[in-house]
Amino acid sequence: MSPDLLYTTPDGRQITPTSARQWVTVISKLPTKAERSAAIDNHVPEHLRALVRTMGRNAWEHPARSKQ
Repeated sequence: MSPDLLYTTPDGRQITPTSARQWVTVISKLPTKAERSAAIDNHVPEHLRALVRTMGRNAWEHPARSKQ
């Protein structure tokens, strides 16, 4: 696991993501689609990959992201 793929809890601890929502939070911070896709393929547990991919796509393509 890459050290930069850690989830920061509300109390400031850094942990390995365990839920799909935590994985999306961590992976959505990666700058390119290729990096995000590689992180999903290489780091996310297999049983969560499809959900993380869908949730990540929804978050990344949300209309609010294009408003600046």
